[in-house]
Amino acid sequence: MLFILTGDIRSGKTTWLEARVRELEAAGVPVRGVLAPGVWRGGEKVGIENALLPSRERVLLATPAGGGCSAGLGWDFDAAALARVNAHLSRLAAKTGEKDARPGLLAIDEVGPLELRRGGGLTAALELLDAGPAPTWPHALVVVRSALAEEAAARWRPAWGSVEVLRSDERGRRRLLEHIPG
Repeated sequence: MLFILTGDIRSGKTTWLEARVRELEAAGVPVRGVLAPGVWRGGEKVGIENALLPSRERVLLATPAGGGCSAGLGWDFDAAALARVNAHLSRLAAKTGEKDARPGLLAIDEVGPLELRRGGGLTAALELLDAGPAPTWPHALVVVRSALAEEAAARWRPAWGSVEVLRSDERGRRRLLEHIPG
């Protein structure tokens, strides 16, 4: 099953997902993919990191746009960092058929307009999600802002069959944990 975690900007989607990842890992469920925690200084968001799962290696992905606004989305994305994250996701894709890999969850935080509408950003994440379930991740959770949730669901429903939209609340937690083997 594919879960789409949605909500508005700064509604706690990544914080919620980080807590679920810790919870699943504590139960022995492998989580692979990428988290996108913000970098905060003095109450101001000054960057976006990507934490590569399962290792949690951190990569500074974006900083607030300067005069040029490279992506037109308020953030300047570092091309080398994007390449590193996409390479990590591509390595995960190459391991989908491993016989000894324990089934778990694919987590992708976040797919936004850069990916869905411009063909940029985490392109390897789109490839993983477009391919549907794999032995190493019969379930996936992708973070998508509310304005893109229906578009994302329509894109991935054919590959995944079942798509459920979640919010970052206790009901969303219960729905996710009902489906993930622990």
